[in-house]
This record gives sequence, structure tokens and C-alpha cells, in this order.
Amino acid sequence: MSELDVVSQRIGTIVRGERMARAMSTGELARQAGLSKTIVGRIERGDGNPSIETLWRISTALGIPLGYLLGTWQEPRLRHMPARQGEPLHADSGMVTWPLHTSGTPRRSEVYDNELPQGADQRTEAHLPGTEELVVCVSGRVEVGPLGEEVTLGPGDAVWFAADVAHRYHALEDARTLCWMLYG
Repeated sequence: MSELDVVSQRIGTIVRGERMARAMSTGELARQAGLSKTIVGRIERGDGNPSIETLWRISTALGIPLGYLLGTWQEPRLRHMPARQGEPLHADSGMVTWPLHTSGTPRRSEVYDNELPQGADQRTEAHLPGTEELVVCVSGRVEVGPLGEEVTLGPGDAVWFAADVAHRYHALEDARTLCWMLYG
């Protein structure tokens, strides 16, 4: 594999990971970047040789620095994350989550601070093959895990599971969890 192929593959992995972390479809990213779905798909597969303008459009649509795609952006060695800063994500079930950490590395990971009011029942479809979740209950009581295999967590309890199957978060009382997602 040539050096250009390695760079193209890395860019594709980052674009796909960042798009998925934002729950965007390929079509939505293409629209926001002013590109065709075909071009975005080729870039995500590591095919072709996109122009700087094309990469700039994609980085702008994703809200990431162009240098991050080109390999010149360095993640800081320390990042302070005050509690519940940034935009919360709201689920129809009533669960609210705040992203704490995301990474575009080949083994990308994300950490979320989840608030679940009593009765919230968040069912999630399978993530990509190889995805894992580690959920720590901070307060309250919550059932978490693959459908039919849920375990009840209280404060300080944790569960790890392969999240490439449908799974669920069900608040038995007002609860707060931290969820670490690791993508394979």
C-alpha cells in the first residue's frame, strides 16, 4: 500500500467515524458539504484523491479542523471537561446525554454522561460490529444491556457488553450513568 493509500484510508476512517458520531447519514453529510453522496462514499472508503476544497467542505460540515483530516491536528494531552458543558442530546425516551469525550483514532471511543428520568426506556439498535459499551451507574437504578440480558445497576455498579446487538437503558428510578463506547 502506498503512502497516499494510507493517508486516504486514514481520512476515510476519520470522516466515517465523525459522521457516525453525529448520527448523520451519508446523504446528510453530502448535502451539508455541497457534495454528492458518491463522492462522500468514495472518501469514506479511502478511494480516490479528494481535493483540499472537498476535504475543507467535509471538515466544515462535520465541525472539525481541516488539519485533523490531514494529520496535522494533534489532540491535546489534557482536556478539562466541566460537567454537562456543550449541547445535550435528547432521546424520545426522555434520556438526555452530554458527550464527554470523542476520538477519531482508528479505535475510536466516546464517553457520555446520561440522565434518565424514572420510566425512561431507551432502546437502541445494534451499533457497528465490534462496538462495546461500558456503563457505570452514578446515581439511581437502571437496567442496562442487550435485550433480554439486562442487568440492574445501582450507584457504583457497572456493566460491559458487546453493543453490536439491540440493547436498552431502562430507568427504574431517576438515574445518571456514564457510558464509554469503544468502536472496533
